[in-house]
Amino acid sequence: MTNDMTEERFLEAQVIDGLSVNYACIYLLNLDSGNMRVYHLKNDFFREISSKIGISEGECADWRRVFAKYAELYVMPEDRELFLREIDGGNIRERLAREATFSVNYRCHSPEGGVAYVSMSVSRTRGDGQSERAVLSFRDVTEHTLALRRELAGKMKTELDLEREKRANEIRSQFLFNVSHDIRTPMNAIMGFTQLAKRHKTEPERLDGYLDRVEESGKQLLELIDDLLDMNRLESGRVELHAEPCNLREQIGLTVDLFRAQAEDKHLRLEEDLDLPGREVLADVLRFRRVLGNLVSNAVKFTPSNGTVRVAARQKQVSESGYARYEFTVSDTGIGMSEEFMLHMYDSFAQESSSTKAGAKGTGLGLSITKSLLDIMGGSIAVESQKNKGTVFTVSLPLKYADHKPGETVKTGENTDCRARNAHRVLLVEDIEINRMLAETILEEAGFLVDSVPDGCDAVDAVESHPMWYYDLVLMDIQMPVMNGYEATRAIRAIRRADIQSLPIIALSANAREEDKRMSLESGMNNHVAKPFDMAQLISTINDHISSRNTGLST
Repeated sequence: MTNDMTEERFLEAQVIDGLSVNYACIYLLNLDSGNMRVYHLKNDFFREISSKIGISEGECADWRRVFAKYAELYVMPEDRELFLREIDGGNIRERLAREATFSVNYRCHSPEGGVAYVSMSVSRTRGDGQSERAVLSFRDVTEHTLALRRELAGKMKTELDLEREKRANEIRSQFLFNVSHDIRTPMNAIMGFTQLAKRHKTEPERLDGYLDRVEESGKQLLELIDDLLDMNRLESGRVELHAEPCNLREQIGLTVDLFRAQAEDKHLRLEEDLDLPGREVLADVLRFRRVLGNLVSNAVKFTPSNGTVRVAARQKQVSESGYARYEFTVSDTGIGMSEEFMLHMYDSFAQESSSTKAGAKGTGLGLSITKSLLDIMGGSIAVESQKNKGTVFTVSLPLKYADHKPGETVKTGENTDCRARNAHRVLLVEDIEINRMLAETILEEAGFLVDSVPDGCDAVDAVESHPMWYYDLVLMDIQMPVMNGYEATRAIRAIRRADIQSLPIIALSANAREEDKRMSLESGMNNHVAKPFDMAQLISTINDHISSRNTGLST
């Protein structure tokens, strides 16, 4: 009998040892007496902990004192209250009365100085009828916890990537839909009114009206392209400010005047209220007019007939450093915006459904571009709006006074001479036949002599094969199939002849980015005119460069 009992206890001990493999330490608690006995310590770290809190394997100790000290020395402060609450005798009794076992996870200091994740399990034991006991087992679950976190982070990343891709696809689809709509609308007008113009060639009044509509639709198409290019530059961080002296009153007037015809067509009152000093400031004129123009355009677009659009400007503050803060407001009596839409109105492609009802649907890029430009310029924008009552945009912008003396004038306009000053010869390099024919016609009607070639190679041959001083200027396209404009310009500049270095070469290209202009100048060109070009500006630029060359030669 004794041998059987010994054998049974031996087997029980083996089972207990086997079950203890996954635990770092195991304690038996006597909930009545308050004693605790250590039954298993797996590694040096937990032996060190037991030693510091005053208990060794096989010994008994007051478990309340031991775990209070353990919590103070090892449990992370953020989890200490949780640990002490769960290890409380009353809590253990209450929970074990309802369930056979429960677990608590917490964090403690690891031996390497980092954070260890520990799982404490409390299990009910069979009582001897005299005292209530519980088994406490502790397991290091750091690797398991970190693995679960990595797995969860991976799943979350995958879900976020899928959500981003889904959102990107939705944005792309909406963008293509909007762009397609906005391209087709002016293209429909261009093609339709062109056909009508062909039918009514002998009716000058009708013909002028049709051509006006074609021109207006072309400007709308160009505005869309500019918006897309601006957005791309802003998102890629390729926007650089180019400050120049300017008169704010003049620049605001020029910007507002762009929308007067559209306002008159809708019977809108387009008002200006400008309280500005005459002193000039340094500003990126194109970007400033773009910001103001976007706001005025929206106001005119979304204000019903017989309404009012008002543009106001004030100088608010002046600093000793030579800066002044200006406030510009664009207010209207239009359809207004909902509070919900105003939360994301500066997002790319954001549009409110009421804009469609107002017959003024767009790509939803205007406000996004405006906000981004103002951020770069150091300004801010605020808005107040009510549905069916109107909107007020307020822009605050710091601008530095120009260095020149008050009262001095700065050239702000373009030379609008539309005639050649003399019968000068221009070499036109353009690979697209319809563009070549258009430029030829404009130049010849202006009084220039024109030779045209379809590629950069032909341009180099034309310059080399003609005598010195034969050409007064070269208009050079950029993207051509055999030799592009940059390569052709470098090849022409490499010709060893006395007239070559002073020969003006002007880029005439649909490449309209700042980088394109910089590359044109670096290749040896003298200027860069973007397509679609303004006829007066092109003729004026040609005249200026030819005059400058002749003046330089005469001196």
